[in-house]
Amino acid sequence: MPDADTLAHYRTLVKDTTIDGNTLLSTDYFNHFNEVIMLLSMLGDMPEMLDEIRAWHPKTYKQHFEGSGLGFAALAIDAYDHVPPEYRQPFDRVVEELDATIAEAVVALEAEQDSPEMLGFLATDYWQRLQKLVDRGSAIVHGATEQATLDQDAIDALF
Repeated sequence: MPDADTLAHYRTLVKDTTIDGNTLLSTDYFNHFNEVIMLLSMLGDMPEMLDEIRAWHPKTYKQHFEGSGLGFAALAIDAYDHVPPEYRQPFDRVVEELDATIAEAVVALEAEQDSPEMLGFLATDYWQRLQKLVDRGSAIVHGATEQATLDQDAIDALF
């Protein structure tokens, strides 16, 4: 757990960036996942997008920012090592679930690549699942605790 002085230091440094001043995380990381969500959303009409989905590879938070070209990328990378555990642990779990869901989607979609209807159906299911995970991750970035994100999942399940 980062000490109070370190947290205060980083919270000052992240002002005027997209890095949350409380969690020290940035939603910009989810742009990496939004790429594959967009491709999946087009797959029903454009089955050739499956090749691009296959070519997508997971990137860690730090890898994403290393290649982002963003002015605050170095700060995002450095601050990540000081994210309080109440945010870092659920954030990392969401990222693991995103990566696993995308890998699962590729296998499922490849199995149905000769059936455009099923391909579109599966792609829609996967992009919607991924979007929910990105939404959960974004909530964590902005300070939701894991319990709050689980409560939202329970609420969603009722509908």
